[in-house]
Formats: sequence, structure tokens, C-alpha cells
Amino acid sequence: MDETWISFLNGILKMPGAKINRVAFLRKTFRGLPEDKMIICIKESPVKIVAPSVLDSKAASIISSHTVKATAISTASGIPGGFAMLATIPADLANYYYHIVAVGQKLGYLYGFPDMVDKNGDLTEDGEIMLTAFIGVMNKVEAAKKLIKQLAVELTKRISEETVARVVGNLMSKQIVAHGAEAIAKKLGAQISTKTVSRSITKVIPFVSGMICGGITYATFKPQARRLHQALKDNLASE
Repeated sequence: MDETWISFLNGILKMPGAKINRVAFLRKTFRGLPEDKMIICIKESPVKIVAPSVLDSKAASIISSHTVKATAISTASGIPGGFAMLATIPADLANYYYHIVAVGQKLGYLYGFPDMVDKNGDLTEDGEIMLTAFIGVMNKVEAAKKLIKQLAVELTKRISEETVARVVGNLMSKQIVAHGAEAIAKKLGAQISTKTVSRSITKVIPFVSGMICGGITYATFKPQARRLHQALKDNLASE
């Protein structure tokens, strides 16, 4: 996929806490479930045993929590020398996408998508594709919604009727998936390059730049996350 985008995505995922452990997340999110239902939740999907209204509530809570955190830290990171995470990426942009990536994983797991990281905590190739599709939806990349539907179809095929384990596969081996992922990654890479330049310019005026970054984050983060939430709901409804 597009080198600019993949390099950026993996850079964000190097930050502590950026990778979400699916099992730990589901256990924490649905900690009130009896163990037999928790097993179904983890081995199959939360949508099998959790009411849509509860999923909506959990998703809204996740989005609100990350919006608050992203906005607060973005304001601070706009001040030169504050919250510098990655040398090659403006601090506030790194912070913004840190939360975008976290929300993408959490909402995906909430609506039945499989692990995006392996046992060693590394992002898988399939994880790259899923996150690219999710973040593409957040950024209004038109082809991303279609790709999410295609991913759901391919991933469903991997669930064996004889075992609770998900079968390992390679989504990029599917031509239609690979083509869609490449196109989305290219657009996201171009967006990141533009945002990196524009965010760097705002740092010229100390303190004021912090308020600008915080304002941009507050105005854009929640709508972006809600777009992904809606796309996952629509995909579930169509299934």
C-alpha cells in the first residue's frame, strides 16, 4: 500500500497504548456478561449476544471519551516543546491520529471485526487493511464504506463452524480488497502530507497555536468517529 500512509500508521502504532488488545478490550467493555456469553463475545462477536442499543451506547461512550482526551492533549501539544511524540510528525497531529487509530480498533472490535494485532502485539497485514478502511471512512474517502462491506464478507468466511478460533488469512490476496485498500491508502497518504505541512505552520505562534489545534480537534474528531460508527452499524444491518 501507499508508503506514506503505511509509514505514518505504523509510526502512530509505535506509541504506547495505541494498539488495542481485542480480548482485554471486550472483557473490560462487557465485564458484566456471564462467562458463557463472554466466550461467545470474544470467540465470535459481540453482535451475537449484545443488543444493538447497548452496542450504540458503548460506541458513543468510546467516541466521547477519546474526543475529550484528544482535544485536551491537542491544545497542550500545540505549544512548542509540549507533548512531542514523534520527531517526524507534528505533535498535535500524532496525538489526533493516536486517538483516531484507537477508536478505529475499538469500534471494529465492538462490531465483530477480528484481531488487528498478532500475539506479539504487532499490527498484521490484515490489520493494516482494516484500519485503512476504517480511517478512510472517517476521512470521507468514498471507497472506504464499500471496502468495509467487502472485508466483512471475506472475514466471515474464516469463521469455522467446527472451532471457535478465527482462521488466519491474507486479505491482500483478494484482488478486489487489495485494489480498494491501495486506493484508500493513497488518498490518506496525500491527506497526511498536507496536514503535516499545515499543522507545522500553526506552530509559529506559541499558545495561540495550541488553541487553534485544540479547536480543530474538537470540531472534527467526533464527527469523524461517528461516521465510522454509522458505517459499521449500516454494514451490520445489511448483513
